[in-house]
Amino acid sequence: MGKEVKTPTTLEEILALEDEGRKIEYLRKGRKTPLPNAKELLNDWDPDRHEIITDTEKYPKIKITTELEKDEYDENGNFVRKIPAKTKDVEPNRVALPLEQSIVNIHVAFSVGKEPKMECTPSDDQEKGVLAAVKQIMKKVKMKYLNRKIVRSIFAEQEAALYWYAVPDDGFWAKLVSKIQGLFGNVAPKYKLKAAIWSPFRGDKLYPFYDESGDMVAFSREYEKKDLAGKTIKCFMTVAPSQVLVWEIGSEGWVLNKAASFTHKFRKLPVIYGYLPEAICKKIRHIRIRLEKLISEYADCIDYHFFPILMLFGDLDKLDGDARNRIAQLTGDGADAKYLTWNQSAEPIRVEWEKLYDQAYDLTDTPQISFTKLQGLGSAFSGVSFRFAFMGAHMAVSNHGEVLGEFFQRNTNFLVSAVGDLNSSLEKASNTIDIETDLDPYMIDNDKEKVETAVAAKAGGVWSTKHGVAYCSDFGEISDEIEEIKEESENRQNTSNQNNVE
Repeated sequence: MGKEVKTPTTLEEILALEDEGRKIEYLRKGRKTPLPNAKELLNDWDPDRHEIITDTEKYPKIKITTELEKDEYDENGNFVRKIPAKTKDVEPNRVALPLEQSIVNIHVAFSVGKEPKMECTPSDDQEKGVLAAVKQIMKKVKMKYLNRKIVRSIFAEQEAALYWYAVPDDGFWAKLVSKIQGLFGNVAPKYKLKAAIWSPFRGDKLYPFYDESGDMVAFSREYEKKDLAGKTIKCFMTVAPSQVLVWEIGSEGWVLNKAASFTHKFRKLPVIYGYLPEAICKKIRHIRIRLEKLISEYADCIDYHFFPILMLFGDLDKLDGDARNRIAQLTGDGADAKYLTWNQSAEPIRVEWEKLYDQAYDLTDTPQISFTKLQGLGSAFSGVSFRFAFMGAHMAVSNHGEVLGEFFQRNTNFLVSAVGDLNSSLEKASNTIDIETDLDPYMIDNDKEKVETAVAAKAGGVWSTKHGVAYCSDFGEISDEIEEIKEESENRQNTSNQNNVE
């Protein structure tokens, strides 16, 4: 009997295995949810991949008659044969609707059209330095745009990961220290942070690895790359607590690429992962398919049946007049001329279209904010009215917050930790500072209403000045704004007292 192979139960035991193929096998098994069907999701997302465009069996070419069947006679008038009708196959109308893209982009705009709020009250200059460094990192990597890409990937692809890595510093810390003196201490940092997004549409298969307590202790990514010769190489990359390991598959199976593997030296895992059990537009797939079928076949009807056909009965006896006033005189029994027109009403098609289209947006709590829908509103909506009108969208953002809120908070926590890792003088402050992150749903606000509300709440004693300023203003730090208000108030008071003395 062969020696029984023990099944590893921890990440350490897996990475200690000698067989590289078994390591990767167990690292894949660390994922607790099924892999998204990337092909199916991409087929929904890309209009050029919709079945109305690609499925030629379900939507075949249209056979039309170019010449009717007719009899052939010889010069003596004797019947010779029947000449069959001539036909040709033509492409039907194929109208694809990017409905998933429209809905997802609206949800992205409402979720992260405004950057997530960061609330922090630093207790000393070192914590102020950490907060400034985190904000500067987000600014340099264009975090507000990365947020939209990440959220779009999570909504459309079900999952995405943000990978942070260190690169040599090119002046990032020097610009920051010019604003905050004493930020470096005695040793200047040598590295700065950059970020990359991994997701199914980008060709990645993602494998988060969770321990028994449910914490993500490692993260793997399976992908393909091309070398300079154009050869495709399949790779497997694992980000572990202290190192990044990269394997490449060859003729003898998986082989560790030691040159591509390295120690990352971050205290926290430099991968932030977000996952949805279901893409937000999955529930409207059948509605979109029906809409595409409806509008495409309606277009075929327009092409072949809408324009009237002139039918002439009898013998043409006389044709008079110019091009604009031409008269055709028909003779014989039943002589007549009339148009064959399409008398059927298009109303049922319009009703079905509108109901299905509205239902697609309603089922996903998505407001229809196109120019056509909003052009008649004028100035009728106030800030409060807009909040009621977009209540469904805000409720959807609240539900998305179960995933996105955790994602952005973990991202902030990592950046705080990474600032301490890269800059030893801030390591202590990175352990004590507390930065809360929360979604701030996009909303069209009426500034006048906000100010009136804040003034009334402050005068009524239910709000503090700080609360009122926070509600009304996005200008700088709230504490700085309050100090400005106090100084202006004191200056007005002093001026008033001087005038009274005079």
